[in-house]
Amino acid sequence: MGLGRRLALLSVGVVVVAFGALLFWAGFAGPTARLAAPLEVVGRATPLSVALEAGRSGLRSWRVVLRGTKGEQVLAQEELPRDGLFGSGVSSRTVDVLVDARAAGLDEGAAHVVVHARDYAPLSGLRGERIVLEQPVTVDLTPPSITVLGGQHYLTRGGSDAVAYTTSADAVRSGVAMGDYFFPGDPAASDDPTARIALYAMPHDVEPNARPKVIAEDAAGNRREAGFPVSVREKTFPAEEIVIDDDFLTIKVPDILAQNELQGAADPVASYLLVNRDLRRKSEEQIRSITSRSEPRLLVDGAFRQQPGSKVGSRFAEHRTYRYNGEVIDTQVHLGYDLASVKQAPVNAGNAGTVVFVGNLGIYGTVVMIDHGLGLSSLYAHLSSTAVTEGQDVAKGQEIGRTGETGLAGGDHLHFSILLRGVHVDPVEWWDPKWLQNRIVSQLAAPPARAGSPSTPPAAPAAAAATVPQPAASAAPVPAS
Repeated sequence: MGLGRRLALLSVGVVVVAFGALLFWAGFAGPTARLAAPLEVVGRATPLSVALEAGRSGLRSWRVVLRGTKGEQVLAQEELPRDGLFGSGVSSRTVDVLVDARAAGLDEGAAHVVVHARDYAPLSGLRGERIVLEQPVTVDLTPPSITVLGGQHYLTRGGSDAVAYTTSADAVRSGVAMGDYFFPGDPAASDDPTARIALYAMPHDVEPNARPKVIAEDAAGNRREAGFPVSVREKTFPAEEIVIDDDFLTIKVPDILAQNELQGAADPVASYLLVNRDLRRKSEEQIRSITSRSEPRLLVDGAFRQQPGSKVGSRFAEHRTYRYNGEVIDTQVHLGYDLASVKQAPVNAGNAGTVVFVGNLGIYGTVVMIDHGLGLSSLYAHLSSTAVTEGQDVAKGQEIGRTGETGLAGGDHLHFSILLRGVHVDPVEWWDPKWLQNRIVSQLAAPPARAGSPSTPPAAPAAAAATVPQPAASAAPVPAS
């Protein structure tokens, strides 16, 4: 065999080995796809998540298609350019799409979600684009039905209300939408499995023209809204100015930072703002997390009871301006009532419920939180000590701790909040037995009449008239928190 022939065979062998090594490196299987979450039904707004995988050479192209009996629509697609000698280098891709089967022109019935993909592997030219996932689905374009029960509703800015309604059996999520806020409904105490009750609020900061609507969504993302007659009373909230002194900055603020494992700044004012802004925001996020689960029935024993012998200091939704050395350094909103009598006074549960949190909670210091069912909860803050544990059932009036000045408190007092699904609401209403009966209890057994029907609505009640106790003779001045 001549030298030239041997060199030629050697070259061919090298090429074959190199190609084989390239095939082994790139992989033989080709792209794959899987659904990140189960998908059986698609509608007007159905989330779809597809996870694409490829070998080392990376993806070359992909497209996600919704295919029906009368055609198909490309939901998403991408061409990935070569980035280097061996391919794109993009070995995975997560595709999130909101499917609108109606916009795609599909009729209700059977359809398929189909995923096509191609990679840069050496054999991809032979394979071409191929189907890597085909998921049968049912197209459902009909939203759930809603029937709002009862008659006229009355709502005050910062206040609460309840609405009863029914939905069709296909609803998987329902409740009351108020602006950007959402208050889920719970099954009502009724023989009707579609009956629901939702406690909701008009938050103090919601836009002036916001009105509540009952919404229902099905598994396909189809949504229906239903309004109901609501008379809204606007309200102006008080304002307060708080002067921050050097002792508070140099003694109180470092203690709060240490309690919450935060690193302060060299500037005492910057450290204070870290507490009053960032820690305040984190505290509210923690509260929303704690209140995200609630007993699906109302646990209260009549109206809430205000702390006996207490003097009211700061009130709900009070707009605060903070000054240091004559300069405005911050503004915030106080979301609750400050109540004080004497140092380390007993703190009683405002109503019956289950303790869901005991411990440090950011700006609120040592806190007890009680779930009262249907998303209703109460918060007792700045405590010096606690007398209950998480999971414990408590009765109205039972001692749960003692007042103190933990957290962002300038002196010994109780900060008291009532919340609906983590949204602070005005406690004054919940202290009023008449309001509770007319606005909440009556809705728990709402008559089976559509809102706006000829049934006679009740007369509009006056503003909540809970009596705030006068300060006891020994009451101390109420410090701000």
